[in-house]
Amino acid sequence: MSAHPEKLIPASAGPPRGPTWRQGALFAAAGCGSLAAIALLFPATGALLVALLCLGTTVTVLGLVRLQDSFTDDWADLVMHAFWALPASTAGVLGAHMLLGQVLGPLGAVVPGDPATAALYLTAAAGGAGAIMRPGMVTRLAAEYSDRYVLPEDFGRPYHYVTQRDEPEAHLFAQLQQATDRVEEGIRVLGPSFDGSRTLPLLREEEWRLSQELLRLRSLRTELVTRKHEAVSDQVARALEPQEEAVARAHAALTERVGVLTGYGERVRAAVTAHREWEQCQEIADRAGDYADLALSSSLDTMRTEELDDSLLSVQAAHSVREELVREAVAAGSSLSEALHRDRDHKG
Repeated sequence: MSAHPEKLIPASAGPPRGPTWRQGALFAAAGCGSLAAIALLFPATGALLVALLCLGTTVTVLGLVRLQDSFTDDWADLVMHAFWALPASTAGVLGAHMLLGQVLGPLGAVVPGDPATAALYLTAAAGGAGAIMRPGMVTRLAAEYSDRYVLPEDFGRPYHYVTQRDEPEAHLFAQLQQATDRVEEGIRVLGPSFDGSRTLPLLREEEWRLSQELLRLRSLRTELVTRKHEAVSDQVARALEPQEEAVARAHAALTERVGVLTGYGERVRAAVTAHREWEQCQEIADRAGDYADLALSSSLDTMRTEELDDSLLSVQAAHSVREELVREAVAAGSSLSEALHRDRDHKG
């Protein structure tokens, strides 16, 4: 889901309306299964059921066309596509019905009704339910797990520019996300030398806990600002002072906890930067011979050896810095893991 953040649902949108995806899959399976039973029990409905299946297939085709976001801009385009979707769907359904009729012909003496139409509806039941609940469907997963993730929109950040004073929780949440992103980048870039795989799950758990506390703090702070704005007298404003102090203390405590995580992220970022510096210096050193040959072939003077060795010295220096910063990042990660474990055991 992280690859398609535009499909995630902010908390301000409220709970999803209408049936859930699982209910939709159940409805599709039950509806098509019921129509398959009707096709077997009432042979006279065969033609009507085939026509209904043609219309359903047409709607499905138009839905897929609309889903691509490249063929249709409005309902007029969709109606125009129906002129080819309906004949194509009808031809496909009738062709499949004829083929199944030949294959299932011997069942006609045993099974009442229209086995071919029933088989088509059973196929539609399985295919429809499977398509709705297919693995990796971002829209479905975003709706089903809407209470398992937090978005910047939940802190009022993306809609307009806000300062740290206006939305302090939004800034703390952004720092949390940045720390996690830097550790993930460190795992990708530094490789086995940086053992961040043990720290990252703990970091994500702490990020989730802090985000929930930040959301609660933002809700209380917003409510407090509204009450203070609507206060009709100084006495009411003074009565709000204890709540303002509680919000300030909570914000300071959360800022400190977030600072621990961002500090670790900064160490990982320094190690990643040093690693990339070392890689770039290594690339320069690998090409030093080509540049030296070019200089010798275009000059009558002899190149000085110390000039050719500068790139190698840079590689050694960059590698030393890289190794030291990676060691510091690993040590910081171990300390952070122990601290998070202690904090979790203490709360448990």
